[in-house]
Amino acid sequence: MRKGNTMKVSTSLLVLLMGFPLVACGNSSPAAQPPVNNTEEHTPAPEQKPDESAAIEAEGILTGWADPHTIEIRVNEKPMSFQVGEDLQKSLDDIDDEDSVRFKYVEKTIDATTKQLVLTEIAKIESNDDKSGSNAGGAVTSDRPKTSELEVTVEGMTEKRPVTLAQAKGYSFYVFEPMAFDAEDHELTMKIDPDYEVEIEKLPADYNLDMLKMDAKEELSETGEVKQLTTEQLSNGPMKDARLYMMSQNDKKTEYFIVKELDGNGFIFHIQAPIGEPSEGFLPMAYASLNSIMNE
Repeated sequence: MRKGNTMKVSTSLLVLLMGFPLVACGNSSPAAQPPVNNTEEHTPAPEQKPDESAAIEAEGILTGWADPHTIEIRVNEKPMSFQVGEDLQKSLDDIDDEDSVRFKYVEKTIDATTKQLVLTEIAKIESNDDKSGSNAGGAVTSDRPKTSELEVTVEGMTEKRPVTLAQAKGYSFYVFEPMAFDAEDHELTMKIDPDYEVEIEKLPADYNLDMLKMDAKEELSETGEVKQLTTEQLSNGPMKDARLYMMSQNDKKTEYFIVKELDGNGFIFHIQAPIGEPSEGFLPMAYASLNSIMNE
């Protein structure tokens, strides 16, 4: 009887011991799970670009480059600046200052107060003269007489001498026989010595005289001390109505920077006059020729 009871106790104890771990497992906390990444995956916001308008088409006159990436075009006589990308810069190689152009641009809004004009297309507007090639090499197409006479004072003697009409892009004038004119480079020289030279530069309508004076000082200072002649000093000479007359010299040459308005347009005359035998006749003939300029 005791043995049977002992066996029952043992069996009950074994069942109890076997059930304990099951109960323990049943009451244990759930196994640890890998941490959940609650950080949402965000796509980076696209870089904000300036607002860009639809392309605008216009026509104007190319004034020139303001800096390596900016050109100025006069539209209805109002100067406007346009940004030029590298891919478009080659399109401007065959377009000269003061050429009429047709172009497209867009307005980019940089911020609430700033807009940037960006050029997208540009082309030269061909004139009838360009199409016919009649201006090539300075060929005369003006209505002015092809030959004439101009009065000139050389070595104290005033006389009339024969001249021939020459034409460059945008203007024409008369040239004395001892001189030659290169229409492509806008250079008037002495045939006997081309170091005697006048470079003619036609100015835009909105040129700034103070800025030109600064340019003259920089250009002339390489030759010598820069001097500006007054209206009184010029009053009895052929350049008496010059808006700016500046010069410098050394023992080899005299250099001039002259701004003058002729036939309603401003011009700069960059003059190189070496010290030598032809110098006495060079300046009087050059001045008489330059004063005969008319717009074409």
